[in-house]
Amino acid sequence: MSSVLGLDTPLKRGIFVGYVLLWVSSHLLIYASKRAGAPDFNATSVVLLTELIKLIMATSFYVTYDGSLAQMVQATRDSVPLLLKYAVPALLYCVYNNLVYINLSTFDPGTYNVLMQARIVMTGVLYQVLFTKRLSRNQWLGIVLITLGCMCKEADKLTSSTSLSASARAWLLLLAQLLASVFAGVYTELLLKGGDGGLARGVTTNLQNAYMYLHSIVWNGTFLMAQGRLGEAVAPENLAAICSPTILAIMAIMSSVGLVTGYFLKHLDSVLKNIAAATEVVLTMLASAALFGTELNATGLIAALLVAAGVALYARPVAPARPVAPVRPPPPAPDAAAVEEESQGLLRSEKDTSR
Repeated sequence: MSSVLGLDTPLKRGIFVGYVLLWVSSHLLIYASKRAGAPDFNATSVVLLTELIKLIMATSFYVTYDGSLAQMVQATRDSVPLLLKYAVPALLYCVYNNLVYINLSTFDPGTYNVLMQARIVMTGVLYQVLFTKRLSRNQWLGIVLITLGCMCKEADKLTSSTSLSASARAWLLLLAQLLASVFAGVYTELLLKGGDGGLARGVTTNLQNAYMYLHSIVWNGTFLMAQGRLGEAVAPENLAAICSPTILAIMAIMSSVGLVTGYFLKHLDSVLKNIAAATEVVLTMLASAALFGTELNATGLIAALLVAAGVALYARPVAPARPVAPVRPPPPAPDAAAVEEESQGLLRSEKDTSR
């Protein structure tokens, strides 16, 4: 029996399920924090602190499973070119995380979520180009169904004229966020899987995660200084808001997601990452209805069915090509001299018999 979505080992299944559950939990906590009227906080400072926690966790995992701290420092010295390459996806993720807040000040959350699902198809196209690995017809149909399901969930938000009246600058910023997400995910996968000319050979996933988080801290700190909001980030009011139980829980979950994402891209791929992201949309919708009593209408149910069908279709294995029976070569043509000799022998035998 073929495994669902290619998750043929307990490790792969655990990574996929854990990734989905962590994201769903973070969505529910963020929703709960808004319902509880949590105080305002500087979002970039939360992102920066989350990246710091990720760096500490990645370093701890390296020391626990891969080697000593001295070996980590030596491995970093031996892989400086790879360390520098991680500045690119870290910058892309920094842009993505900060554009979330900018774009949500222009688009309502429903419209924003609908438009962001375009990254699923964009990732599929980019994955084929960079990895020279063609997706099957089933996989493409599955991606289309998942995209339609995610869009169907919030399609009613697009009927409002105010939702589509954003300026050209706002649409360009949303496109920039989409591209940052797609390129960051695929580029990171290339680095983790050794598609960097062999620079990552011998460099563990934990160390590569540490490279990413180190650059993320630098980029987010630079972003705060460029905004002139570094003082606001370290203000007592902001720190008090960040230390609330809900925000601390969100930071803990997002830190875990960051580590799991590294293993996800190492052992799975960017297409499955977006399949998981689409699945989260439906699971979050169902969990919100159960926990908070949010409306679950026919459109939501249709969206759930479309996404479920897309996942099932993506998981459906491609029928192997039927083996072609080997064609037996024709027997070699008889040698003319041998035929003549055999004929003469038969004639002589007939003459001897007739005597």
